[in-house]
Amino acid sequence: MKWTLFIQQKVKVAALLLCVMFFVMLTSLLGNTNLARINRAVNTIYNDRLIPASDVYYISTNLHDKKSMLESMLHARNTAVNETTMKKFDKKINTLLTHYEHTYLVQGEARFIHDFKNSYAAYNNAEASVMSLIKAGEFSAAQLVYSNAIKSSHNKNIQVLGELMNIQSHVGKDIIKQSELNASIFSLLSKLQIVVAIVVGILVTRLVMSSRIAQITPEKYTMN
Repeated sequence: MKWTLFIQQKVKVAALLLCVMFFVMLTSLLGNTNLARINRAVNTIYNDRLIPASDVYYISTNLHDKKSMLESMLHARNTAVNETTMKKFDKKINTLLTHYEHTYLVQGEARFIHDFKNSYAAYNNAEASVMSLIKAGEFSAAQLVYSNAIKSSHNKNIQVLGELMNIQSHVGKDIIKQSELNASIFSLLSKLQIVVAIVVGILVTRLVMSSRIAQITPEKYTMN
């Protein structure tokens, strides 16, 4: 009878330890999954949000510098000095735009990039007209194109770039919220592991103690 009770207690302890093992394996798997999600979120924020935001910023900066240089040409009534620099601005903007297009684009980004390409093409056409008119000595006509077409298309460019920046901000916030949720889940799983370990430790201790008491009690009864 004593050995039967002892074996039963050992089976209970083994069952509890087996449950703990499966629980630890499950929580570890879930924890690793959440850590992987957090890691992907960090990479996404950097590669697909911060870098594109940087690209948009530098595109905007080059557009402003390009427009300022065109204005300087108009005031100086000469395009020869700055024409090469203007081409460098175009090359920088195209490089940045191509780099942006190779990042992960969320819904709406591709459409705004398409809109920017159209408005940027309109700006370049107007810019070419201004430079041609300056070379031809038609400064009043050049000023008219600058005041209308250049300013209008430039404002459109900046507006579209602003929309792209807003997308980076909104998507970045969503990713951060998801990362915080994953971090909370990971923290909860870690706490559950500790709680389960404590509870199982207490149960195992009680089972062992009850087993010892069961063995000692009959001996005392026999001695009496």
